[in-house]
Amino acid sequence: MTDSPTQTLPTHDASGGPSPELIHTVAHAMADGRWEDVLARVSPDVVAHVPAVDDLVGTDALAVFLLETAAKTDDGEHLEVLDTLVGGDHAAIYFRITATRQGKPPLDNLTVHLARIEDDAIAEIWFHNFDGAAVAEFWA
Repeated sequence: MTDSPTQTLPTHDASGGPSPELIHTVAHAMADGRWEDVLARVSPDVVAHVPAVDDLVGTDALAVFLLETAAKTDDGEHLEVLDTLVGGDHAAIYFRITATRQGKPPLDNLTVHLARIEDDAIAEIWFHNFDGAAVAEFWA
């Protein structure tokens, strides 16, 4: 099965929990920088909880955040999917994120993005950074 944005993917497995295929597709779309594909799988009123940033509400706020953070780097953020975990109503994507920015030490961060799935879409996201202080310094 391909990661085509026009392809309809199951969003829940037989147990009613989030589909591993949905989470895998979103994770790899993020790693590839295909943000339109990611935002298509997110609820219009998504809430993203990002450390050191006010909660982001809605796909527009999330899209602006993604564009602004990418613009601060020398050549964007580079996401490597390390693993995905799927449970009843939640899924987690484990990433290694690297980036460079003039005048800052390089970013090399392990992070977990925990997502709550509701009505076949990502309704809420929590970003959990391994080294929050280094991440905050990189973006300051």
